[in-house]
Amino acid sequence: MNLNESSVASVLSVDEAKPTLWRAADGTEFARIPAGPFIYGPEETYERLAQAPAPRPRQTLELDTFHLAVLPVTFAEWRSFLDATSFRWGGAWWAIDNGLRPRIPFLGRKLAPVRDYRPAMARYPIVDVSQTEALAYCEWLSARIGRRCGLPNEAQWEKAARGPDGRPYPWGDEKPRPEIQWQRRFPVGLETYLYSLVVPPRRAWANAGWYWRIGATMPVGAIPENVSPYGCRDMAGNIWEWTTSVYNPQFSRDFHVVKGGSWGYSIHHTRLNVRSACSVTMPSRDYRAQGTGFRVVIFD
Repeated sequence: MNLNESSVASVLSVDEAKPTLWRAADGTEFARIPAGPFIYGPEETYERLAQAPAPRPRQTLELDTFHLAVLPVTFAEWRSFLDATSFRWGGAWWAIDNGLRPRIPFLGRKLAPVRDYRPAMARYPIVDVSQTEALAYCEWLSARIGRRCGLPNEAQWEKAARGPDGRPYPWGDEKPRPEIQWQRRFPVGLETYLYSLVVPPRRAWANAGWYWRIGATMPVGAIPENVSPYGCRDMAGNIWEWTTSVYNPQFSRDFHVVKGGSWGYSIHHTRLNVRSACSVTMPSRDYRAQGTGFRVVIFD
């Protein structure tokens, strides 16, 4: 079926009126993403351009029905997985320092690795998880809730975040954090760090654009505006989220697309048509970072 953009946008009035959520036996909420067309792209990439594929243009794609978790997997959920399976995780726990050190220029960092799980981080999105480790969690969750779980592909992720009408952000067209729209696209530099020490964020609908010393993740679901037409939260900013889509098959099949931007990437990365690989030197099965996590898809 070939639909123009006005036809696709007309679907939105139905979908937006009543997001349909399903709660699994363990309490995890999933948003139902109905079958049908949506507007994808145009793809934008801001870093590692030598390894990036040619960007695909704005276009209409069709997908079957699927369910995507309303929220990314949290520290508490990840800990439950580790406790239940004795899985050997190669990452580290992280915690936020709300003391004085991170506010003193060049002295400390707000988000730092720690030796043990901190209960205060229970509702924060888990980070420092490779794609392989995320898939192991999905396999465990499949047995736990009796549904086939995995990671979304890029198109599934983008439809769940944008709805069918091709909006650039989950909430619509307004740019988040207008005070730093002057940022260079990659990387976040010292000029942003010094600016952010004295200028508070405005319209902070996406947690992004922070220099690594002063930035950190936020608890999941903390920004009420950051919700998609289907009810998925935190799709713009906070953490990059793993997908199963290969970044550039002509370059290597070892690197996969991440979506959503993160607290430590520019504010421009929160546009939902932006794609990244995070790394083109360390394969997805081994890559971990303090800004990369995941959410679960159910295949219907």
